[in-house]
Amino acid sequence: MDTVRYACIGCGGIANNYHLPALARIDAAEFVVACDLDDERARETAEKFGAQEAATDYEPIIARDDIDLVCVFTKIDTHAQIAIEAARAGKHVFIQKPFARTVAEGRAMVEAARVAGVRLIPAFMHRYFDETLLAAQLVRDGAIGEIELIRQRNCTRNPRESVPGYGGAMMDIGAHGIDLVRAISGSEITRVCARLDDCAGCMVSDDEVREQRDLRGGEVNGFALYELACGATVSHEVQWSMAAGAARFATEVYGTHGTILLHAPPTGAEIAVHSTPGADNPLREPMDWQTPELAGLAMGQAHHEALIDALLTGEGAQSAEEGLAVLRVCEAARHSAASGCWAEVLG
Repeated sequence: MDTVRYACIGCGGIANNYHLPALARIDAAEFVVACDLDDERARETAEKFGAQEAATDYEPIIARDDIDLVCVFTKIDTHAQIAIEAARAGKHVFIQKPFARTVAEGRAMVEAARVAGVRLIPAFMHRYFDETLLAAQLVRDGAIGEIELIRQRNCTRNPRESVPGYGGAMMDIGAHGIDLVRAISGSEITRVCARLDDCAGCMVSDDEVREQRDLRGGEVNGFALYELACGATVSHEVQWSMAAGAARFATEVYGTHGTILLHAPPTGAEIAVHSTPGADNPLREPMDWQTPELAGLAMGQAHHEALIDALLTGEGAQSAEEGLAVLRVCEAARHSAASGCWAEVLG
């Protein structure tokens, strides 16, 4: 296979403003079908991005021989159903976050892809931004020593009344922050202590019932502490209806020999680095902030190049297990918020 032929299911804002423009710039990606329940929207998307045809029913699409990849950009209610059916039809699946409504649904999706021998790839865009890729590389290279503390913030300016339709602030935009922490640190989140401003119904004592329950909530604001397997601590602030202030995400990574800031003061740059890897006493070194030059790639380019390369070569891009890992952290956060105690992230 030298070309990935794909169908887009769900032609809303995230498809039209992020995924499809990026895919349109990749020569090895061929847009075959735009599918949406709204026929007019499907036709407009097909015309805008050069799909061969438009449709309103996804089931005939995933059965077609001329489709290699099914891109699922619908709301979360249909993620599991479409992903599992597409995998069973032998199609690779690229799926917008949140991955699924429950950990059980996520596991079923992962298993369906494994049995079918296809790739199931979650779409967490923030980890592929230029500044995030550079930050992760700096951490891997030891530029700031051992990570001790991360502060993660995720904010949007959405109407308060819209949050239940997206699963709550933690499930929707908080999922980005969880994935960012994992991507930059290279470490898993093992325990969570969370406070959500609406956690009614979160507490289920029986573990079997607990893992089946819907992870969505109605919180507008959330705060969580995470413990990482590497020993570092993370604070995570999530705000759905920010009037003004932070960028959609801001990340501060504090190490034993330096700091990395993404979208944070004092420079105002997308990334700023203070690094003293050879210093005997890094606390006595002057605060010398560097603002490295970024790759300058178009929005979504690195993300979708990784997706297409993975399908052509069998290597790269996120794994289905990474989507499931974020769900497990969301589950632990809801359990912690309801119980008032730390919650383990279950495997």
